[in-house]
Amino acid sequence: MSTEVVFVIIGTVVAVAGSVAGLVWWAYRRGQAAATQRAEDKARIEALERQLTETRKELAALQSRRGRS
Repeated sequence: MSTEVVFVIIGTVVAVAGSVAGLVWWAYRRGQAAATQRAEDKARIEALERQLTETRKELAALQSRRGRS
């Protein structure tokens, strides 16, 4: 094997390894972003559920006052 062939093989391996590393990094970052988004969505849903519960309580109180009068 000539020296040129060895350098071509090494260059190809380095390029492929760099591409794979870039793809793995992109997938990792994408997974982090998705997890963060899910956590934010879950927190928002919980806040909306609390608001809905409070609104239902207020509505029930208003309806009971209306029924008594």
